[in-house]
Amino acid sequence: MSPVQSVLLPLLVIVTLGAVQSSRVPAEVGSQPHTISLRRNGEHVCGGCLIGNKWAITAAHCVSLAGGQQSYPPKSYNIRAGSIQRLAGGQLVPLTQIIIHQNYSSSGAAGANDLALLELQTPVTLNANTKPIDLATSRPAAGSQITFSGWGSSKPEGSLSHGLQVASRLSLSASDCQKELFLEQEDLLCLSPAAEDFAGLCSGDAGAPAVYQDQLVGIAAFFVSGCGSGQPDGYVDVTQHVDWITENST
Repeated sequence: MSPVQSVLLPLLVIVTLGAVQSSRVPAEVGSQPHTISLRRNGEHVCGGCLIGNKWAITAAHCVSLAGGQQSYPPKSYNIRAGSIQRLAGGQLVPLTQIIIHQNYSSSGAAGANDLALLELQTPVTLNANTKPIDLATSRPAAGSQITFSGWGSSKPEGSLSHGLQVASRLSLSASDCQKELFLEQEDLLCLSPAAEDFAGLCSGDAGAPAVYQDQLVGIAAFFVSGCGSGQPDGYVDVTQHVDWITENST
């Protein structure tokens, strides 16, 4: 059995450890203007990130029907942008198109090509609380402090957070990432706990953006051995997909 597994809707893992409290903290208003809540039939299913006034990006497994190239109907989704509250505020915008990465498959390596582009029906109104983020073009150096933001739970089997939360982890080198998780795909970005601060991904955080120096470096794909464990979290390395993102979101 694979040590990690990405699944539909909330992130899930094979083994659940004891409840480890993490130091996720509430986001300040306007501090994460790129972060969105992706909602299906009115319910939060995943996080995501604005990359333009009419485009957002999330994890493919958040929208994939049966783990393949076909998505659930775009009309069943909308996004909430410009709010740190999961259930209120900001702008609600329906989707008109979903583009799943052509090499994504849930039967493949965990996290590989786990990206989907979301075309909005109408452009969001840009303001202090609603702004797209630039794409990074180079992988952050090992040991860089990376910030992620999401509405997931802060403990195993906990409820989704009502307010957006932020935390940080340290990036691993590609070689250490592969050694830690026994995975070899090129587009895997591993974020590891800093010292004894185990703040990490949890259920509801799929698609969460990972940011370094005000640029998007990763999209949350999976966590290992329970929420906020000592194991690395798996993100899709956005820097490996800049051409695909750019070509399909213009």
